[in-house]
Amino acid sequence: MPKKETLTELYSTQFMANALVAIGGFIDAYTFVQRGGVMAAGQTGNIIFLSVNVVNRDFLGVKTKLATMLAFALGCFIGQIIKEVHKTHYWRIPTLILEILVFFTVGWLPTSLPNVAIVPALAFVMAMQTTTFNEIEGQGYNNVFSTGNLKKSMVGLASYLFTKNRKQLKSGLTFLGLVLSFAIGAMISAVMQNYFGLATIWWACGFLALLTIGYMIAIYRLGAE
Repeated sequence: MPKKETLTELYSTQFMANALVAIGGFIDAYTFVQRGGVMAAGQTGNIIFLSVNVVNRDFLGVKTKLATMLAFALGCFIGQIIKEVHKTHYWRIPTLILEILVFFTVGWLPTSLPNVAIVPALAFVMAMQTTTFNEIEGQGYNNVFSTGNLKKSMVGLASYLFTKNRKQLKSGLTFLGLVLSFAIGAMISAVMQNYFGLATIWWACGFLALLTIGYMIAIYRLGAE
């Protein structure tokens, strides 16, 4: 395999994808429990919650959900712009560093601070994560929510039953693994919140920092410039 192609595909390894998916589940569980029942990344859920808030005239809830959705949209938009104009194989690193900084900062913020000032920042960086890391071994996936991944896993497995195409089986199992990683991340978050509360997010911060360092070293060793 040519060196350039290897570098291009480095961000889409199964390990990287599953690690980022676990972080996605971890953060959504964290914001749902600790930050007012809002999901940083699961915008389908936020749309439902927003609709309920509108009907119940809970305008503070409306403001938080709407701000979170707009921040997520902006993160996707900016992430795609960066993707289009990048000049180096290191271009994804700044998005991860920003995510680490946001995680670290949020862990210090008390519950007395309105969630509308906290969750949108998380939504923004999670959107950038899923926009810039959007493939697993050449297939598109989402690393901050699981509906699409669950669908692809079942489609792949069902197709294999009729075609016996092992690529379909591998695809189905790959996406099923992503769904499980998301659930595991959420469960770990839920357990750790019983002990660390608001500071639980620092564990995600540390894990992402290690993941980022490993990613940078891998790029360097493969000779990226």
